[in-house]
Amino acid sequence: MKTACFLLCFISMALLSVVQAEILKNARGVPVRYGGDYAKSPVDLPALKFRSAQFRGAWCAVVKNLDFPRCADEKEFKKNFYSVLTLLKKHNCNVLIFQVRANADAVYLSKFAPFSAWISGREGKNLGAFDPLPWMVRESHRYGIEFHAWLNPYRITGSTPLSPKAYLQTLPEKHIARLRSDLVIASTNADGTRALQFDPGRPEVVNMLLHTVQEILQKAPVDAIHFDDYFYPYSGLPPHADSASFARFNPKKLPLDDWRRENVNTLVRSVSRLCRRQKVAFGISPFGIWANAKDVKGGSLTGGTQSRSAIYADSLCWVQQGYLDYIIPQIYWSFDHPKAAYAALTDWWIRVIRRNPGTALYIGHGLYNISGTELYNQLRYNAVHPEIGGEALYALRHLREKRFSKVLKKCWPQAVPVRKSIQ
Repeated sequence: MKTACFLLCFISMALLSVVQAEILKNARGVPVRYGGDYAKSPVDLPALKFRSAQFRGAWCAVVKNLDFPRCADEKEFKKNFYSVLTLLKKHNCNVLIFQVRANADAVYLSKFAPFSAWISGREGKNLGAFDPLPWMVRESHRYGIEFHAWLNPYRITGSTPLSPKAYLQTLPEKHIARLRSDLVIASTNADGTRALQFDPGRPEVVNMLLHTVQEILQKAPVDAIHFDDYFYPYSGLPPHADSASFARFNPKKLPLDDWRRENVNTLVRSVSRLCRRQKVAFGISPFGIWANAKDVKGGSLTGGTQSRSAIYADSLCWVQQGYLDYIIPQIYWSFDHPKAAYAALTDWWIRVIRRNPGTALYIGHGLYNISGTELYNQLRYNAVHPEIGGEALYALRHLREKRFSKVLKKCWPQAVPVRKSIQ
């Protein structure tokens, strides 16, 4: 019986591998440029290939209830979470990246942060005595799915029309941001609203976040701690926002940009050490562009926002220093994007990992920003590169769309274990 099942799986995969290598062309039949505005050569699109082990993840965003709804009680929470697991299993995903900290809150019972309003409807209101985190991890494992606890470390709110002082007064009385407003910095969004976050330059903030991670690790056997791409604000900071921290907590007398990068590096390095003592993986999904080659030596063939200088996220450094067990660059653009062409940017990350093989590389795909055909071609491109161990899809809600379901059925026809290293 086992032999028959194996042959059936093998034959079905062989039948699916009918797509041959080709030159990628756009809708007008014109070859797509490999590097957009920065390289004219065509994109060689390989034949569809299957792997025996692969990271197949999906982000489940709690913020703004993007992927997970508000819940009246424990029963409703469990019902909604089972729907998440069922959706992942349907598409042969094996990793859930679940947002447990979106806005200095917690989707678990915590000593350091209030229960998330995105879940219960009110900041600090629990779902009774129910602690979701240990239960979610246990049920994920029962379904054969890894649970990666996703934290946005610094963010307090991404958007509010209120002044910083007025917004902090809306938080629970014991919220650390309300008690220690000196740890909070504010920035202004393009629409005029304000964003509030903890100041990465304050040692107290690093310690607070280490306590937060430690609490999660003690509470449940998560498979990984996961950070996303939010560090310093994308909109930039006014000159005075962290000037006091810069003057007080800069013993090496670094220039401002280097100091801010080192603040983020300090957090990443510290969390890495903590996770490795606990034998738990640590991964980050940074903005896809580290730096543009036209601006910084060693950068990619791109012309977009640069995480190294815009949000002070030195993702290349994290890989070179071995801080991460895995990295998932958010390459959310299409092959024909003029400023961030998929092939050229993905190949840049492949070269980074070739030189630093201690970190596993998975690619992040923004389903909200691409078509089903584009995802199919990107997965084909990934599969022939041994440096790429799999993919993560943003976000879970898009897996319900027929255009993506069809692609995943074709590209991920069978369940496989998670690949954790270069093979």
